[in-house]
Amino acid sequence: MLERAKKIFILLFLILFNFNISPAQEIIKNPRKALNKKAGRIIQLERVWQIGDQEGKFYFRFPYALKMASTGEFIIADSEQLLKFSPDGRFLKNLYKKGQGPGEIEDFFLYHLFRDKLYIYVPLTRKFIQLDLEGNVITHFKLEGGPYSDFCGVNDRWLIFMNKIYPPLEARKEKLHDLPCSIELISHDGSKEREAFVFTQKTFLAPMAMASWDPWYSLLSQDGRRLYVCHSREYLIEVLDIETGKIIYRFNRDFSRVKHTEQVWEKDFRRKYNFPKIRYEPDIRGLFLNGHFIWVKTAVSDEKKGDMFDVFDENGRFVDNFYLGLKGSLLAVQEGFLYLLEKDEAENLFIAKYKIID
Repeated sequence: MLERAKKIFILLFLILFNFNISPAQEIIKNPRKALNKKAGRIIQLERVWQIGDQEGKFYFRFPYALKMASTGEFIIADSEQLLKFSPDGRFLKNLYKKGQGPGEIEDFFLYHLFRDKLYIYVPLTRKFIQLDLEGNVITHFKLEGGPYSDFCGVNDRWLIFMNKIYPPLEARKEKLHDLPCSIELISHDGSKEREAFVFTQKTFLAPMAMASWDPWYSLLSQDGRRLYVCHSREYLIEVLDIETGKIIYRFNRDFSRVKHTEQVWEKDFRRKYNFPKIRYEPDIRGLFLNGHFIWVKTAVSDEKKGDMFDVFDENGRFVDNFYLGLKGSLLAVQEGFLYLLEKDEAENLFIAKYKIID
């Protein structure tokens, strides 16, 4: 009996040992300081141009998702707008068509630009539209699955979505729930679908209320093979191989957390629904792709220095760290240039392009 128990113990030890050292479970733990000796600086920027509202053409309301074409032209999504601009910031066209017909959009939409084609998803109706850069309809169809919580990107084989699965109302027990977040792969014509991987995300649910807890940020690599995902309040990014459906590695860095300042609504919400007290801000507030490098917007923000960004190479090494030096919100990074959303004292919104000097 003792010998049998010993064998069972050894077997369990080997299983656990192999589990902990498998590549899928590897965590690359980066130190507090980046490799670049100039880490912690304010990067030097030079403004190239700034775009504001143009009466009779467009108005910025809630601009998001700036995407670059190979021509240098770029697209900005906004409320009932899909605005196309020239490389020098001239307004060219509004590709948005409101309606329920082919190529028309009924409601809030998500989109990606891949090989100079626009892939548009409308969650409310599950409509999927493909346009060229002139706004001509290439294809449109209704997805069978969904509605999906996020449209993560496009590669040569797949449209990549995230589907968050909520429990029924009777199972929502005034607590943090671990919700499955399934990465779904759909062929470009909508005919094939398969599940690649399931992440989990903590979300507060009650029978008559809900509130976010863990963030969700995803970023598709330049070659479309890897999906970088942040789904935790603590500093951690996981890298999913799209085709194999396996986590290749995880990476983080030694990070000083930012204390959360409780808002008035939180106190009321906490009393009413037993909402957990938030002690720290989510460590990560955004992911951006700059060629083969991942820019991580952190929770650290300084009144004079601006938002703090960390830079990792595609293998998860912490190579640089800097402050943006501006008060705007970063929309995109592209070949030595930044695109920011800014506002003036009158709350007017602008899109600005900056050249990175340092």
